[in-house]
Amino acid sequence: MTSGGGLSDPSTGGSSTLRPYIKRKKSSFGDTKIAVLGQHGVGKSALSVRFLTKRFIGEYDQTIESKYKYSAVIDGETVTIEVLDTISDKDDCGGRDDVLKWADGYMLVYTVVSRKSFDSLYELKKKIDDIKKGSTVPIIVVGNKCDLAHMRQVTREEGQQMAGEFGCSLVETSASEDLKDVTDAFFQLCREVIDFKRKSRSFFDRVIGAFGLEKS
Repeated sequence: MTSGGGLSDPSTGGSSTLRPYIKRKKSSFGDTKIAVLGQHGVGKSALSVRFLTKRFIGEYDQTIESKYKYSAVIDGETVTIEVLDTISDKDDCGGRDDVLKWADGYMLVYTVVSRKSFDSLYELKKKIDDIKKGSTVPIIVVGNKCDLAHMRQVTREEGQQMAGEFGCSLVETSASEDLKDVTDAFFQLCREVIDFKRKSRSFFDRVIGAFGLEKS
């Protein structure tokens, strides 16, 4: 599928659905794996499908975890993006160990009309840090449903403060109204994943060279 297309071969199922995916080979620079995380009802599916199909769908089966593959051209480079639309079980924000180990980058989603969904991301970030052993990894914080200004419980300034503490960017958007902002958020995270991989590979190459070894 090209960047102008829709979904390609989605896989759905429960928590065991992901396990075949984590056995696949490591990602290349142009292959990014993104986990969309957040509490039940924050709009993870709406954001994912809006990005992938350009359409807004308001109702989803929130008991199903879906994985999609999509190709796009970012900064002149063809990138294969795998998006995992997670389900949240008992307020875990979809952050199961297998999900966090699988992903290259994380989109942490809250809704600006729910203080609880916002606060839950702090615990999720701690879990990511634990899984990644404190390494800096590509993350973006997304405040969804900002079109519902009359119901807002979380200010933009609070979102910016969280993003600053996490060392990442904040995007406030509305899956129902802001296609450009939704697309930009996914593309920004993809760029950060690719940049992170290149820096990691460069560091690995320097270490190998310091020991006088050759890559097989």
